[in-house]
Amino acid sequence: MMSSLPDLRKNIMLGTAGHVDHGKTALIKLLTGCNTDRLAEEQRRGLTIDLGFAPCRLWDERIVGVVDVPGHVDFIRNMVAGAHGIDVVIFVIAANDGVMPQTREHLDILTLMGVRHGLVALTKIDLVDAAWLTMIQRQVQQFVSGTFLQGAPICPISNITGEGFDGFFQALNVAVDACAPRDSAGIFRMWVSESFAVRGFGTVATGVPCSGTVRVGEKLLLQPGDMAGRVRRLEVYGEEAESGRAGECVACNLLDIPRELLLRGSALCGSDALQPVSMVEADLRLLDFVAAPLKDYSEVHLHVGTAQTMAHVAVLDDAAVYPARTHLVQLRLATSLALAPGDRFILRTALGGSERDGLTTIGGGRLLGASNTRLRRRRPWVLETLAARSAALDDPAQWCAQLLREADGVISVPALARLALQTPEQAAVHLATLRATGIARDAGAQGVVHADTVRAAADRITADLSAFHDANPQALGLDETELLRRAECARPVYDLAREDLLAAGVIARQATVLSLSGHSVSLSPAEDAMRARIASAYCEAGLTPPDPASLPAALRLDARQLARLSELLIEQGELVRLAPELIMHRDAVALARRVVITLFVRQQRFTTMEFRDALGVSRKYAVPLLDYFDQQRLTARNGNLRTPGKKGEG
Repeated sequence: MMSSLPDLRKNIMLGTAGHVDHGKTALIKLLTGCNTDRLAEEQRRGLTIDLGFAPCRLWDERIVGVVDVPGHVDFIRNMVAGAHGIDVVIFVIAANDGVMPQTREHLDILTLMGVRHGLVALTKIDLVDAAWLTMIQRQVQQFVSGTFLQGAPICPISNITGEGFDGFFQALNVAVDACAPRDSAGIFRMWVSESFAVRGFGTVATGVPCSGTVRVGEKLLLQPGDMAGRVRRLEVYGEEAESGRAGECVACNLLDIPRELLLRGSALCGSDALQPVSMVEADLRLLDFVAAPLKDYSEVHLHVGTAQTMAHVAVLDDAAVYPARTHLVQLRLATSLALAPGDRFILRTALGGSERDGLTTIGGGRLLGASNTRLRRRRPWVLETLAARSAALDDPAQWCAQLLREADGVISVPALARLALQTPEQAAVHLATLRATGIARDAGAQGVVHADTVRAAADRITADLSAFHDANPQALGLDETELLRRAECARPVYDLAREDLLAAGVIARQATVLSLSGHSVSLSPAEDAMRARIASAYCEAGLTPPDPASLPAALRLDARQLARLSELLIEQGELVRLAPELIMHRDAVALARRVVITLFVRQQRFTTMEFRDALGVSRKYAVPLLDYFDQQRLTARNGNLRTPGKKGEG
């Protein structure tokens, strides 16, 4: 039956943890009425081997999920697979045993997995007297001191008689209320816990989504494998539903994906933006009790989501990973997995040197990137980028800002959303915030750019102009085309940087030439007089300018001096180069411009011959003038006709 009360589902997961035979499964049965030991072997041995799930109804009728994890050391792998989805932990310690080895390891794992809410269930109180119970309570308080469970309720309870259940249930509800619902935005991803076939329906995969929302009818990709399947039916907490969110117990009935491919450790993804990778960057903390540093490139067992694989730890910021410290590392995996920044992971290894001695949890952390590229040790830009990612990871808007900074140029909104593993709508909301704070800049139709990228381009522009002025004191500045080439950035970034510098008065523009504000050309009196004679010659010639080749003799000037001073006049905008060998005075060009406008007012279009006749010059000068006006978008050529360009409209 389809659930009609989605508002009664709170998308967080409860989970048990603690040593074997401390009563975790019995407590869940008391709490939910469900026996999570569903396997025949579990029931025969009275021992939890694999993960068990059950719905739990709170005092206000809301439903949350519970995952029961095995406590035996031999099944820690399964425990970690369940711990990845826990938001609120029911940490179980038996009153007759107290703190035991897996009690400690489970607490280490939960801490490394980022769990921050929970309570302690002190079970089997029916087996101890009051004095012993008081002593164990003090031991537990000391044990959780300095951890995320410090100050959490310690609830004595008997799974047999039910004594203490009311106090435990009240404390559990308070802990759930204190825990915010899991963020269900972003691209859907669910680590597969198990899969099975149901007669009449087909393949079903279960798990706890770590991000996003899935709906009936949507397509999911199985990774690794890139195999697509459609969601035929969904169940959440055992009831049919239209959607399933991050932090809920979800069962997906899938079409087109064979059951034998839906293995524990594979992932169902809502987008092909999540691709399997074999090299990921991470911050890694080695636990305090580890006696020796972890050597560079040590091989370890990596647990992330419900997956487990071997991996080598390449240390990026030091020669080794030292106990009680956090290091930047690259994990190089034996098996590719669909990993994402923010994923929490656990590392286990045999401290005795041989796996026959047993594996121990030695540390963990969270992923910062999935470059899939082999990185080298102690590269400053790598370490700075990873440190910045670590600082931004918990804020989706700042995460977008960081990826925008790393793009180091213009990026479209859909491309940024894909990088951030967000929906385009989600990314658009965050970009609006970044624009409002000046972090993101619009770069036209091409997309957005980080303000730091624009500032870096502005710094290069001013440095290039300063160097040019030092080397060419008699030149006004650099033409825009050459300055763009030297700045080595995309045109939209250059345009933003240039406009910022112009608005701030750092640079000045004359025609197409840019210079640092305050820069003036250093000419001797004689050179200044020559410059004036050249300008006067072109001004007097009007629309029939002199041939540059004949000017040196006519003005009695050295050809190189003439060329240099003519270029200066062009940079200053007094002369205009229409073609390689054709230069006119700006007054003549302005006259020709007025003729163009007059013709448009009269007839809205004209031919080259009509322009030539109106101007009273030959085609030798009329055609280059029209080509120049085409470039300036005053006119637009259409065969032999000229119509108004964008700057000539109206």
